[in-house]
Amino acid sequence: MQKQQFRELVSQAMGTLWSHKFRSFLTVLGVVIGTATTIAVASLVGGMEQSFKEQIEQFGTNTAFISRFRGGPRFSDLTEEERKRKPLTYDDALAVSKLPLVEACSPVLRPDSAPPTVKYRDNQVQTSNVRGVWASYERTRDIALESGRFFSDTEDEHKIPVCVIGYNIKDKLFSGYDPLGKEIAIGSKMFLVVGTLAQAKQGFGGGPNNDGVIFIPYRVMHTMYPGQEDHFITVSAASGNLDKMIDQVTELLRRRRNVPADQPDNFAVNTPSGIIETFSGVLKVVALVIIPITSVALLVGGIGVMNIMLVSVTERTKEIGIRRAIGARKVDIVTQFLLEAMALTGLGGLIGIGFGFLVSLILKAIKFPSAIPMVWVGIGFGVSVGIGLIFGLYPAVKAARLDPIEALRYE
Repeated sequence: MQKQQFRELVSQAMGTLWSHKFRSFLTVLGVVIGTATTIAVASLVGGMEQSFKEQIEQFGTNTAFISRFRGGPRFSDLTEEERKRKPLTYDDALAVSKLPLVEACSPVLRPDSAPPTVKYRDNQVQTSNVRGVWASYERTRDIALESGRFFSDTEDEHKIPVCVIGYNIKDKLFSGYDPLGKEIAIGSKMFLVVGTLAQAKQGFGGGPNNDGVIFIPYRVMHTMYPGQEDHFITVSAASGNLDKMIDQVTELLRRRRNVPADQPDNFAVNTPSGIIETFSGVLKVVALVIIPITSVALLVGGIGVMNIMLVSVTERTKEIGIRRAIGARKVDIVTQFLLEAMALTGLGGLIGIGFGFLVSLILKAIKFPSAIPMVWVGIGFGVSVGIGLIFGLYPAVKAARLDPIEALRYE
């Protein structure tokens, strides 16, 4: 087929669609809805994945988190073996800190009862994110200070009541005031504010960040909550040694916790990359469930296209006869009808992509993470055109097989 002939066929196809604008739109409404939904789902999944990744990476790329359970499940969801696990202790953290590949380490102790009330004058806030840590905790994480400093080893050793507060805590207690050098009450104990944290990147649901946290010296925290024995341990390695360090930590804790060689770990070592992979896997499963459901709309759209193309063949029977009589080949008829079907669904796909981008902008406006991977734009358009090709094939072949003489006689 020559280029001139192809251009003429394309022009005829577009002219036919334009002459039946409303009918064409109704025909591809299913394609529009299916494509728009697919793009919207992809934008939400992509945005959540990107947002979560950015937040988790704030913990540091060479950091690992050691805990009693993996992923922090509810106690009711734990197995019998998990319920019986020994807590991670202060001595475990001390032993981990002495490993050769460990650059920095800190136990993390949190309240074992109701979260304390934090007060400054008439302002107060309740937070469960009061954490007792070593001074070295600052080096285990990519902690960004907005002002002041982190507390020192000396202040921890002498149980000096100082604290470093998160951005939200500062905003709620000291709106418009400099908190450095001020005293706040955590529960019944007074603490001197020596540092404030910079605002963390926000994400879906507020995300895991330090905005609502208060760090105090570990020994002070242990004095306040002497019955709390279950610890988290944060540990960092020198650049490039994270995997080797995790192997050392795992081998040490298995020995300390008397884990038999043929039994799995009775503790968990998580890394930011591992958490991201797990979360990404969950999102992909969600997408794999939702997107096939939305494809039903595409299927309905395809059936609509086939139906309207069959009607078009009937309406244009005489036209087909005339074209065949003046020399048009079967392949020309097939090509013309296929181009009409593909142009119809392709246009529906573009409209759907436009609606998908609109949904993405609305999600961003209401503070939901949203990012459209361009590969999904290509997939959405390609699928919509493919639907026209598949569902337009039967009507196109039917049109090409019409007997020219009978077609000319058709009224």
